[in-house]
Amino acid sequence: SAYDCIRDVRRNYDIGMTGVGKIMSAGVLILASGTKGQRRAGKNCRFMLHSISGGNFGSLKELQNDLKEVKWYQNRYIKSLSDETSMPEAKIRNIFRRKSDTYFDADQALEWGIIDEVI
Repeated sequence: SAYDCIRDVRRNYDIGMTGVGKIMSAGVLILASGTKGQRRAGKNCRFMLHSISGGNFGSLKELQNDLKEVKWYQNRYIKSLSDETSMPEAKIRNIFRRKSDTYFDADQALEWGIIDEVI
């Protein structure tokens, strides 16, 4: 994944991230995965978090298998986002329980430790 590549490079090099416009879904984790102290976003940037979604069809066994996979990705995403920010896993799970997209601004992203500076 892109996240794993960033983490690998980050072991040897600083990675600055700058968010502009919209940072949505997995993009929030990508931005948060930059080197701490070097993650920033514009003051008019909008962020959005939501739970993992899937749209599958097939036999019951296939759907059960796909559901296990979606749950695995959701748990990995929650753990990774918690590791990269100041948000505990429980807070992220609560955001995802809302069953709708959660939009927020750069100041909230700063408070949650997704970024380190609003520019």
